Amino acid sequence: VRVLDFGRFIAAPYCGMILADMGAEVIRIDRPGGEEDRTVGLKASNGENLSYPSYGRNKKGISLNVLSKDAPRDVLEDLVQNSDIFLHNFSPGAIKAFNLTYEDIQAIKPDIIYTGISCYGSTGPYSDRVGFDQIAQTFSGASALTGYEGDPPLRSGLPWVDYSTGLCATVGTLLALRHRDATGEGQMVDCALLQTAMSFIAPMVAEAVVLGREKPRIGNRSAYFGPTDLYKCSDGYVYIATTMEGMWRRMMKIIGHEEFVGKEGFVTDIERFENRDQVDPLVAEYMLQRTVEDVVITMDENRIPCGVYHSTADVADDPHVQARDMLEYMNLGVSGLENVPLCGIPIRLSETPGEVRDVAPSVGQHNDYVYREILGYTDEKLESLYESGYI
Repeated sequence: VRVLDFGRFIAAPYCGMILADMGAEVIRIDRPGGEEDRTVGLKASNGENLSYPSYGRNKKGISLNVLSKDAPRDVLEDLVQNSDIFLHNFSPGAIKAFNLTYEDIQAIKPDIIYTGISCYGSTGPYSDRVGFDQIAQTFSGASALTGYEGDPPLRSGLPWVDYSTGLCATVGTLLALRHRDATGEGQMVDCALLQTAMSFIAPMVAEAVVLGREKPRIGNRSAYFGPTDLYKCSDGYVYIATTMEGMWRRMMKIIGHEEFVGKEGFVTDIERFENRDQVDPLVAEYMLQRTVEDVVITMDENRIPCGVYHSTADVADDPHVQARDMLEYMNLGVSGLENVPLCGIPIRLSETPGEVRDVAPSVGQHNDYVYREILGYTDEKLESLYESGYI
């Protein structure tokens, strides 16, 4: 399976990364000189950021400028005809202006699978608007759940809409491949950041619309059950999630306050949440008097979910993260970048697990392979394309 990956930044490149990890030949296409998603943010010693090495790994890299009115259409057509999937997150205006819509690409190869990612989707009154993860978080209502009551809403610092939309695009692409296997038909996979966010936020919307109650913004605590919060210990923090009746009873026994079990106002999850000011300080006091290790051991013994708080610098050293290869390490071939952590493969398959094989390509690194070996271009053709600045 060959993928033309025109993805930029996170959602589409992440989809291409998973396909590449699992064995597809994914060809990342940069404009001559490279795309901005290589350099935005903090830069390493090679002048590029440390996001691109994760979602660019295992891919081939070529240069081609398709966002130009006078770009040679024949090169794009040759690439499409020799590929199975056209993956992009161009802006809605760009795909129309430069004839890159599904209909345009389908006209070149009727059974192409066209996976397009945008902020609002290809239809609807906002379809022509541009947007990023932050827009989807705030528009969807997700930010209304984050932070503390009385303070402004907060978006998550992690671009979860981007990453989850990348996963949705991966699933959609695989479903379309399966359909093509069965019928020979291609199709469009239309993914939108807002669509993904709305699929996650729908239960909270239902609560607000049907029950007339907005889920409260209460920091690290969880609404309507508990005690569930991030608690300070004598030497760090732990997150504890006490849900269901059995966990509640065990937690009260652990902290030495079994008098709350069965007490009026603490019989149901909702009641315990409404009266949390009576219990939460007692749980917090218990945690503060103990080390993180002591708390984890006690919670594990009592089957109460408990997780250690890690900083982004600390988590790489965790033995479980290491045992399951949740981070992969690669030598980028530059001084100071000999052991760079990249995201591990997020999907574990027992028979076809995938592999992180190759570092992310430099701009145009595989031009010869793609243009000469796959497309069969001559020296004269390539020289003309280079001289014109199209590749």
